[in-house]
Amino acid sequence: MNRRRVLAALAASVAAYPFRVSGSQGGVLPWSDLEPLPSGTRARYTDLTRITGETVPDGEFFVLHHGEVPDLAAPAFRLGIGHRGAPPVRTLGLDELAGLPRREAVTAFECCGNGGIGMHGLVGAARWRGVPLAPLLEGLVDAHAREIVFFGADHAEERLRGNRYPGRFARSLPVADALAPEVMLADTMNGEPLPREHGGPLRLIVPGFYGVSQVKWVERIEVWPARFAGWFQAKDYVTVRGTETPSGILHTASAIGRMRLKSIVTRVESVAGGDLSVHGLAWNDGASGIAGVEVSLDGNPFEGAELLPAAHRFGFRHFRLAWPAPAPGEHRLVSRARDASGVQPTEEEASRYKATPWENNGQVVRRIRI
Repeated sequence: MNRRRVLAALAASVAAYPFRVSGSQGGVLPWSDLEPLPSGTRARYTDLTRITGETVPDGEFFVLHHGEVPDLAAPAFRLGIGHRGAPPVRTLGLDELAGLPRREAVTAFECCGNGGIGMHGLVGAARWRGVPLAPLLEGLVDAHAREIVFFGADHAEERLRGNRYPGRFARSLPVADALAPEVMLADTMNGEPLPREHGGPLRLIVPGFYGVSQVKWVERIEVWPARFAGWFQAKDYVTVRGTETPSGILHTASAIGRMRLKSIVTRVESVAGGDLSVHGLAWNDGASGIAGVEVSLDGNPFEGAELLPAAHRFGFRHFRLAWPAPAPGEHRLVSRARDASGVQPTEEEASRYKATPWENNGQVVRRIRI
């Protein structure tokens, strides 16, 4: 199955939301490479041309999930925290959580299946506010603890060797990652109560990690002494890559975790005298800053773009490039970012020997007609 079909199948497997194709917005030129979505597509994509600030409004932030949105009544909601398979050591309601010390941060994250459908619109950034996770786990994590597992309230069917059984969407984090000070249980998004479609009343925010780790509708947290091998952790959301060895290509699987370096040209604006301005976004896992972004126009050598200051460690980095009076016709634009890990690879380099569509961070080619 090729990448387009895999991503179409992914999009068709989630709850339905309308998709808006970008048109000309004031001085913003419409893209010529936005293809109609396949029939049955069930997702909402962020309109990248509209991202001009540090966050995306709640109603424009991408939505993707695997089952029906649960309706968790706030007065009755209880978060259970404890050890694997045991009754919770502590339970907390939303009022109790709201009374604990809180933190706020702007965090961007991308769906690990973000690709050509919707022109890479499965990405967004928001200002999240909630309770740091680490203090909630005090006294529960000892030398035997290996992972922290987060269970959502959304039901999802799991499968194993032809057997099907009911389960919950669940993901785990290694203890060290879970205890990082930036990890939180968020109950607000952009200053408002967390919407149901975005995981309300409570969701996990793990800055620097792909969207699949940002578990929505969290209602149970367990400390495990062993590796968690749930369907969405060790079976579905794994990346299979091949490496060259003397005896041939060796494929290995790894769980999806931290985001890979990526950038994309998001819009082209008209300015005075027929000149244009190219704008885009870059992001990574926050382990190091974005060191630079370059843009190639019509296959010409890459040239350095202006990188706007970093407002938030785990947020978007905006970049722009002046494009003096381009000739009428079809044009090709592509960007590549650079950080301490290296340079964003080409699409061919990123997908070489990769047997799954996840974690696609290849350079994105955009086309526009002037």
